[in-house]
Amino acid sequence: MSDEDRKAETRLPEDTTLPGSGSWNKDRFLQLGSLVLVVALVVIIIWQRENIASFALWLAKYPGLKYIGIFVISAAASATLVIPIPGLAMTSLIGTLSVNPWDPLWIGVASGLGATLGEITGYLLGYSGRMAIADTATYEKVVGWMKKWGSLTIFILSLLPNPLFDIAGLAAGALKYPLWKFLLVGAAGRLPKHILFSYLGYWGIHVFPT
Repeated sequence: MSDEDRKAETRLPEDTTLPGSGSWNKDRFLQLGSLVLVVALVVIIIWQRENIASFALWLAKYPGLKYIGIFVISAAASATLVIPIPGLAMTSLIGTLSVNPWDPLWIGVASGLGATLGEITGYLLGYSGRMAIADTATYEKVVGWMKKWGSLTIFILSLLPNPLFDIAGLAAGALKYPLWKFLLVGAAGRLPKHILFSYLGYWGIHVFPT
């Protein structure tokens, strides 16, 4: 048996920790804290989702506050992971309230930034450890993409309307992909998509009225 084979046999699995005092190190406490924070946020948002949506729509009635409203609802929609609040649909809806052709641009920017911020919960859930993640073929596939292409995977999945970006957030956290980079690349993909959906709402009312 070669030296490399002996090393491979004695190497601990990726998610295994040694028993004893070393098991609960700083990283493990951070992982546990991330899991507790995510669960608490998701429960609160799902519990109060109707109030959040009502509050955002109330803010949207006021020209100077609609950007805050769509930011809040987009962040909440992304943060829940299970998407009980239709964030992109709300972006189009608030886009219909635009009073000039430039307004949908800023609505889309606010929506895209809010949605990007909300994805932190998925990242933290992934960072909290594999025990919190269902070991599915889809998840493993996205992890493989992340290992090969990293930022390109995040950009494409955030640009296209699809449910896989939540899984990309889980994978990014599990792989310890830098959070600042995850947010930056995610925003680069989300902003054009949210601006487009905002303009779709605006065009539907002002350019192509039924």
